Amino acid sequence: MAIDRILTLVCVDCIRPLSTVNALRQSVPTTESNTTEQVAPESLVPPTTTPLKKPIRQSVASAVEPVTPYNLSIARLMAAGLHLGHSTSLWEPATLPFIFGTREGISIINLEHTLVYLRRACNVAREVALRGGSILFVGTRPGFQDLTIEAARYCDGFHVSSKWIPGTLTNRHQVLGRHAAPDPEDPGRPPKTYKPDLIVLLNPLEHKIAISEAQLNNIPIIAITDTDYDPRLVAYPIPANDDSVRGVELIAKVISTAARDGLHRRKQLLDQREKEKKLLRKQHSSKY
Repeated sequence: MAIDRILTLVCVDCIRPLSTVNALRQSVPTTESNTTEQVAPESLVPPTTTPLKKPIRQSVASAVEPVTPYNLSIARLMAAGLHLGHSTSLWEPATLPFIFGTREGISIINLEHTLVYLRRACNVAREVALRGGSILFVGTRPGFQDLTIEAARYCDGFHVSSKWIPGTLTNRHQVLGRHAAPDPEDPGRPPKTYKPDLIVLLNPLEHKIAISEAQLNNIPIIAITDTDYDPRLVAYPIPANDDSVRGVELIAKVISTAARDGLHRRKQLLDQREKEKKLLRKQHSSKY
């Protein structure tokens, strides 16, 4: 009897909440229907002035400060993986001044030297562009083609992203002459070909022929030299990891930005000289 009494009490307690829930459920649709009747369809459409949402990658890239020759730091170089060298079995003894130490059989590059040499390379690229010289970017490894083209276009330079043809500098009249435009004044004359004033080499280990041709033509080279490459073979070495696509992109972008600054400065100087010439002509004509 006691058990039956307890069950009846439990059932009564269960029935009471269900009744209240059902009452609430019956009352909710009425309120929703009233609210939906009051909302206008035009208010559901967002206005045209509402800004579109950017992808996460673009928003993060815009929030992060772009790397330039003026805000370089060791932290940025380390984040790009430029401190990781090759195995100690591939170590080139000439890179000893640039090595900080070894870690699990891998040579660690001292980024303090990398920062100094990278800033020097930026100064060289800026001065070459300021004096009206042409810069050639060379990067032929898989993954380097796009960043090589972007760096060259950003500073109005030239690029080699597929393959270095032997004789491009030493026999340029034959190799490059067929691709050059003919002279409009004298079509029978051989087309003119020009040599670059500076070469930025992103993977020098695979371009021994290009380095030899540049040395024969007295063309300075800026190259990323890893721990397995002799930095004495180029004029302006940058001790860094040449296998990291992100690190190579950082170096190429920084050098390209420096060259672009040189072009901008050159344009300002030329405009200033042109204004001075016009002013002198005006003063000369006013006298007579």
